[in-house]
Amino acid sequence: MRIDSLNISPVESSWATASPEPLFKDARITVYGIPILPSSKSQSPELSTDFSEAGQKRKREISPDLPEKRQALGGASSSSSEQFNPPALLQGEAADDWRRQIIQLMFPGTNVKPERPLLDRDDFSPRSRRKDRKSHADISTSPITPTNVPASPECTSFEASENVETYRRYRPRLPPGFHTQLPKFVRPTVLSPTLAYVVVGPRVRGKFNAKAANELGVPSGPIRAQLTRGNSVTIQVMVDGEMVERVVRPEDCIGESESPGVLIIFDIPTVEHIPALIAAFENPFYAKFRSHRPEDCKDHAVRSVFHLLGKDVLEDSRSGSALTFNNSLTLIISIQLRMNQLDSELFPIPHYSLSPKRDLNSIPNIPQNSTILSAGLEVNMRNSDPPTVRELNDSFHKTVTSDRPIALSPKTSRLFAKAKMNVEAHISSGKLRVPLGSNVKVIPLGTGSALPTKYRNVSSTLVQIPNWGNILLDAGEGTWGQLARQFGTDDGTENNVWDLLRNLKCIYLDPPASTPLFLLSIRSVHLYIREVSEIQDLGLDDPSGNGVIPVITESIHWKNTGVYQTNGHWQVGGSEPWTDINLSLENAATLREALGLESINTVDVRHRTRCYGVVIRHKDGWSIVFSGDTEPTNSLVYAGQDATLLVHEATMADDQEQLAAKKAHSTFGQALDIGRRMRAEHILLTHFSARYPRMPPSSLQRPRSGDFRPIVALAFDHANFKIKDMWKTGYYLEALEQSFIETLAEEGDEEDEEAEASALAGMVAVD
Repeated sequence: MRIDSLNISPVESSWATASPEPLFKDARITVYGIPILPSSKSQSPELSTDFSEAGQKRKREISPDLPEKRQALGGASSSSSEQFNPPALLQGEAADDWRRQIIQLMFPGTNVKPERPLLDRDDFSPRSRRKDRKSHADISTSPITPTNVPASPECTSFEASENVETYRRYRPRLPPGFHTQLPKFVRPTVLSPTLAYVVVGPRVRGKFNAKAANELGVPSGPIRAQLTRGNSVTIQVMVDGEMVERVVRPEDCIGESESPGVLIIFDIPTVEHIPALIAAFENPFYAKFRSHRPEDCKDHAVRSVFHLLGKDVLEDSRSGSALTFNNSLTLIISIQLRMNQLDSELFPIPHYSLSPKRDLNSIPNIPQNSTILSAGLEVNMRNSDPPTVRELNDSFHKTVTSDRPIALSPKTSRLFAKAKMNVEAHISSGKLRVPLGSNVKVIPLGTGSALPTKYRNVSSTLVQIPNWGNILLDAGEGTWGQLARQFGTDDGTENNVWDLLRNLKCIYLDPPASTPLFLLSIRSVHLYIREVSEIQDLGLDDPSGNGVIPVITESIHWKNTGVYQTNGHWQVGGSEPWTDINLSLENAATLREALGLESINTVDVRHRTRCYGVVIRHKDGWSIVFSGDTEPTNSLVYAGQDATLLVHEATMADDQEQLAAKKAHSTFGQALDIGRRMRAEHILLTHFSARYPRMPPSSLQRPRSGDFRPIVALAFDHANFKIKDMWKTGYYLEALEQSFIETLAEEGDEEDEEAEASALAGMVAVD
């Protein structure tokens, strides 16, 4: 993966340092990093580390002998006959160096102009911010020339393409080994280390005393400006009828400056991390942040400490010492509501909680001035005043804290009543047909394309099969949060998110449990998961057999099951042991048995990168087809014939067909045409462009030719679609559209929303 347009400056923190160097520093803040390693009893045998004194460097075993000449990133070596050494075999410093160079190649970055100092006349109004967003969008479309690519002949030749966006125009030739697995990461401890942050703000100068300046005879203008910059000035003043020189120092007419405010963030996941946290603040440099001495308080004023605490940390007797700082410290521990009134089963209210799980007073050793983090909490970084809670300007908090249900306008109420009446009339008519798989539930967790908006998360769809288990189709960022809101995290309630995960049998990705979790995706995704598992236990290769089990998508292709292509666009791209086709076929057979499936097959679809759709057929006779990201594709039509439900992307409106073709996506009409040709009984449209941040275009016209009439529904985040109830959404669309309009008017952000939509539309170059 290579992201040309993302500018980053990766900073690698050392495990410990005796003279701390900031991780980041600019004119406003200085950031220090404090490594918090678990106690020594949990250390890995590969490394031995002494943390009796914070600040000592990590001790490690001697690295194995390495070749005299370091492997070049581009694969170039001292002799052309030398064979390329796979990165996975590198160890020690050579492995670390390879990782750094890969990061450098993935994020080439750009030269960024230094920011100018903020001035009093700067405009921070909403209008100004919208203007800045537009300017940023214009700048982001200019060509970017990588500057930090390693100086190897293989990596300095940039080739331009005429048919791609400007921001993707310059691409280096990727070196051998770029797409192979990174070297094995040696964990310093069995438990993961964490990093604490100390953020130090600027020293704010005192107020200028104009009265004192006048008494001293300091004229207005540049001379006073010199004093505000901390410089002494010499002026001519009249004293007893004579002109004399007077030296005026800044402290003569400027009040005492404010000590820099300090914000500290701790991540303490286990009680084993507490000793290292305590030891870190015994270091003289960090000890001053806990000091009560006046001279230290003048240098720094700790205003807030945020603690991310794991289980049993607060209850541990040592935590009282670890969490206590000086006396000025403060410890910082709606549309769905409307839709719920239309149909409470189809549009349930997400789970939420406005009260803490525990009362702080019930926890021993808790420091004074502790506050539980809550929505709208504001902490003043300029003084030690307690936090305040500002009024939240959103409809959600106002409604859920009120005794009255959310009020609907007369027009919306009429449309809601009309929709409900039409649904009841259709049920009473006796024309209602119960399809196969009627109780299979489809829950869109995210219905946006490349970027989340205020009303939509990015693409993710959950399929719940009664008595069998769950399948997750796509898992865009934020999916866990959506699951937690959908099902709730209280393990004492029925059908909570933990029950959902226990019954999650399969995750299908388009680019620990009591039963196995099957992961279906292309090799590069599996490769990424395996690299992440080097630093975080994801349950891969679990000896119990109940961990994450890989299935390579190419192995279950609908036409070429059991055969890998060896070249071209659709080749697997690697030969690691976990890509073995027989292993994937065995795992796929176990998956079918676990979910009661007759078959599960992938379908090659057309996108700007390698993507697959999937066809799921159950033994009970129903089937679901998921398109993934694609333009209209015939192979999906052939593979998914007579589907019970087609979940198809509809990124663009019908008037954006040319743009959809450029981005290899589908319009509403094209998605409907695929469903008609497939003879799908139901079509659920999702994956809407950020151009439609609220309600997607709902002009769902029936196909003009042919007699086939599928049931069509638009996906909404957190909607609960049982297949047998999807027909209802046709009656609800007008009411839902009015509800979105009314919500937007109440929140008063029409102009901001339009500006956001325009900015997002400009940013979504690869959605």
